[in-house]
Amino acid sequence: MALLLVIFAVVFAGQRGTLSSQSSGERLRVIDGDTLQVDGNIVQLYGIDAPELGQLCESNGSLWRCGMEAAYALSKLVNLNRSSLHCSPWGGARGAASDPAPASAQVCEIGNEDVALHLLHSGNSLALPGAFPDYLDAEQQARDARLGVWHSDVVPPWQWRAGVTLPDRPSDSARECNVKGVLGPDRQRLYYVPTDPEYQAMGTDPKLGETLFCSDDEARVAGWRRPGEAASDG
Repeated sequence: MALLLVIFAVVFAGQRGTLSSQSSGERLRVIDGDTLQVDGNIVQLYGIDAPELGQLCESNGSLWRCGMEAAYALSKLVNLNRSSLHCSPWGGARGAASDPAPASAQVCEIGNEDVALHLLHSGNSLALPGAFPDYLDAEQQARDARLGVWHSDVVPPWQWRAGVTLPDRPSDSARECNVKGVLGPDRQRLYYVPTDPEYQAMGTDPKLGETLFCSDDEARVAGWRRPGEAASDG
């Protein structure tokens, strides 16, 4: 384990500070339980997948907002430590079967603490197959202690997004569409999430083509983008 952590530190030491949160709240936002927006860039935390914003989990026969809880856990962690947060691009080889990282994956740290590892230890995210072994160990520790989502029946987010359902798991198909697709200046299609400060004051007007989504991924696939998001290279 110690050797793995040393290797981890060496891989990212040269790139540390590529994105920094030493800025105002406008330059650092939490989108959901595993996604940040830093200086206009969408950052997916490497190696983890958190319940989606509209995802519900089941505990003792009742549904609860596990996706929102995951987002609030990340938001609380980031807001308490925003001056020391820094993110570095994941430098793993692309296309490898064991590499769970999307193109936007970053390793984010607060001081010397890995944010994704913290979320795994607290039970607010799941480790992706192929992630670092210490990520998988952290998830197992949270499972054993029934922390966070592990005190309930949680559908893996990748199954939830794919629409996989089982007859004995009502939480598979349960969802809350709480991502707001709103037309901005020049009719830009922008989406806002519950952790945005302006979220509560915003409404959606279907007559204008505004709508609700059940996750930020769903909004992005439909062609909506974040306010202040940097233009893509394409």
